[in-house]
Amino acid sequence: MKVLVIDDEKNICLAIQGILEDEGYTCQYRLNFADGFKALKDEQFDVVFLDIWLPDKDGTEGLRDIKRYMSDVEVVMISGHGNIENAVDSIRWGAYDFLEKPLSMERILVIVKHLQDKLRLMQDLRDSRFNLLKRYDLIGNSHAITSVRKKIEKIAPTNAWVLVTGENGTGKEHVARLIHMLSKRNDKPFVEINCSAVPSELVESELFGHEKGAFTNAVAKKLGRVELADGGTLFLDEIGDMELSMQAKLLRVLENSTFTRVGGTEVITSDFRLIAATNKDLEAEISVNNFREDLYYRINVIPVEVPPLRVRRDDIPLLMNHFLEEACSLNNLTLKQFSPELVELFCNYDWPGNVRQLKNVVERMLVLAEKDTLDVADVPEYLKKGGSVIEEVVIPMDNTLKDARDEFEKQYILKALRACGWNVRKASQLLDIDRTYLHRKIKAYEIDKLRGE
Repeated sequence: MKVLVIDDEKNICLAIQGILEDEGYTCQYRLNFADGFKALKDEQFDVVFLDIWLPDKDGTEGLRDIKRYMSDVEVVMISGHGNIENAVDSIRWGAYDFLEKPLSMERILVIVKHLQDKLRLMQDLRDSRFNLLKRYDLIGNSHAITSVRKKIEKIAPTNAWVLVTGENGTGKEHVARLIHMLSKRNDKPFVEINCSAVPSELVESELFGHEKGAFTNAVAKKLGRVELADGGTLFLDEIGDMELSMQAKLLRVLENSTFTRVGGTEVITSDFRLIAATNKDLEAEISVNNFREDLYYRINVIPVEVPPLRVRRDDIPLLMNHFLEEACSLNNLTLKQFSPELVELFCNYDWPGNVRQLKNVVERMLVLAEKDTLDVADVPEYLKKGGSVIEEVVIPMDNTLKDARDEFEKQYILKALRACGWNVRKASQLLDIDRTYLHRKIKAYEIDKLRGE
């Protein structure tokens, strides 16, 4: 850690320099503010001990200049004529501490040690935030993904609400988290709820919380996701699956940011930024009375559409390498490589499960591979054929739109289960839905009765 002392008394400068260098710190000194400020501009210092009475400038004014241009530098004010007013002014303008002469060298060492711990913690926080940003970065250089990245960078610092759309597995949650981390609310909670994964009878309690005794199993008061998101970001995933009755209650909350817990009377206010996501065409859902038009216009302030993988094929090699390195690190395996033939096969495949499917395939191949180079022989059979793990579902044209949609969903889930050997966990990953939600769909469509066919 580098320390700079700015004081017109040379013996004080030498005393501070000596004791700090004995403890392993780097320390320089200057005898007036002009030379000290020039040193701060020429070199990077972590801590400044600044005398409040200098021959060429008032120390309090000097403190303001330092904080204005070098806000990260910690400043400790020192004075031979200290008073409460000077101390208060110094702290108000950003000084870390205020010391009176004659100086206690032991206290100086304690202050520097505390500042070193603080700077180390701040660096750890910066590193942690950088790693999080790296984790949720959008991999690729294609025009499609570059456009999304630029839009995120533009809208993230604002408080505007966002509707993220895209097919299953394209990375809608990644986009939502990236917007939050680049926003001014990044030090506040990111609270999410999957509207399709929570049973309809529990959605209201999950969103708004409940009071003790509000219903049979309400043994204690519970804070809802809206309340927990106060100051931060509320992410409503798969909002297109929310029931109409719940949509009406949500709309009222979004209009005035106030709500009451289930079974309660207290009006609670929450300041949150809303990000919603869906894989459905909400305008089409509005036309068949499955989604409220007023709610749609309320949440669709800034739309962000995440492109499917088949329209950004140039990004596939980058994604392959990224997922390979990630999987090797997580599974403690030796780094492997892809054959050119395998890369070509992946680039020509349509990836109906998008980025999620690509990630799962790469990890499965890596874990099962016996050679250092992953080749075409290592891929699942459906990929070699150039088809999809889920074949085309044919729906008779004499069905109503609702019946056709239900039949398509039933057949889609059935084929996914068969492709995954009736492993519900794997099928839920392929379909990019929660396992509990998939179990409910299996029961609702009586798909489990078709297993023996």
